[in-house]
Amino acid sequence: MTAFEYVKPASLEQLISGLLKAGRSGAVLAGGTDVLVKIRAGKMEPRVLFDASGVPNLRGLHDEGERLRIGAAVTMAELASSPLVRAKVPALAEAAAQVGARQIRNRATVGGNIVTASPAADSVPPLLASGAALILAGPDGRRELSLAEFLTGPGQVLLAPGEVLVDVVVPADRPGIRSRFLKVGRRRAMAISVISLAGRLEMTGGIMREARILLGAVAPTAIRAFHAEDALRGRRPSAALLAEAARLAAEEARPITDVRATADGRRRLVEAWALHLLQSLVDGERRCV
Repeated sequence: MTAFEYVKPASLEQLISGLLKAGRSGAVLAGGTDVLVKIRAGKMEPRVLFDASGVPNLRGLHDEGERLRIGAAVTMAELASSPLVRAKVPALAEAAAQVGARQIRNRATVGGNIVTASPAADSVPPLLASGAALILAGPDGRRELSLAEFLTGPGQVLLAPGEVLVDVVVPADRPGIRSRFLKVGRRRAMAISVISLAGRLEMTGGIMREARILLGAVAPTAIRAFHAEDALRGRRPSAALLAEAARLAAEEARPITDVRATADGRRRLVEAWALHLLQSLVDGERRCV
């Protein structure tokens, strides 16, 4: 492991200026559950490591009525246990509760989970399903960018030099909207996703007015199953229709074979669990196991 300088900025301004000066040799430490593992494995070799835990701007959960603003340094444990998150964005609370063990959830942050840009990041599918946006701060001020635009590939994001993720802005589920998150791993707990799914369904008068299906760990980034969504929109749910939408979702997946599963195995899982997800959304019950 390469030696590095440890710096703990006291303000957002100090963090931004330090990152700008360090350039490519600087890295941000949030919870450390991913960064420190990569440093020990030799996959990252920062010259300066900036500990963001002392930056007050990155903390807090704020109820803004129709949306929820989440500080980038809010932990998964805080998301999972927050009555506000469970009420406003229940699928995100479900996802946060399934990140690693309790010790990991106490350290891992929502900002770190996003910026790491792992295809299997648990928080990303429910955030994408909700249409989340990010507030970024850098030397030229602040800007807002959709999460979908921010994630460009495995480990790749649209961060400019000296720029940091400050807040995640999530539209709250309106009345009539149901949302869920499902994670499939090789064991029931403390596992990286083989696949993950997030769903968001708006029902009015028995009609599926709007549907979003997000698939994680089956493409370079989490992806929407647009064809499956189109098949559902504006129609009444039926067993045959939900099964067809699940089949379409599996066709849209672009998985790889790795140590956790084969590509074909992932497609089969997507079809089975997408059907499970859609049935749960339509019934309004938590069938998740």
